[in-house]
Amino acid sequence: MIKVEVVDSLKLVSGKIEGDLTKEIAKRYFEQVGKIANQNGLNRVITDLREASLKADEVDMSELSQELAQLGVSSFYKRAVVVREDVKGYKQWENHNLSAGHRDMRLFVDHETAMEWLAE
Repeated sequence: MIKVEVVDSLKLVSGKIEGDLTKEIAKRYFEQVGKIANQNGLNRVITDLREASLKADEVDMSELSQELAQLGVSSFYKRAVVVREDVKGYKQWENHNLSAGHRDMRLFVDHETAMEWLAE
């Protein structure tokens, strides 16, 4: 399940993925995020993956990180990703994003801390 919405009061895009997180699902998610962010002039995104099960492999993550701009997700977006305690696979995703020029992306295990970072 993918859910993407604007949080007007905080001027950010909030998204959530539940269930299997494959490259195809992530691609659909980023298309929605990019579209909504661009339509509303927003550049801050929080993504909740605590109920997602990472199924994408390292090749998928590398390819997708290179496609983000084409999907509408600018490298200038500030993106917080909230994950469960097991961050191993998501650290690879973070590294691929950094390599692809998306410098303002961080992983968090606490939603509140992520929101505080986005507000900075």
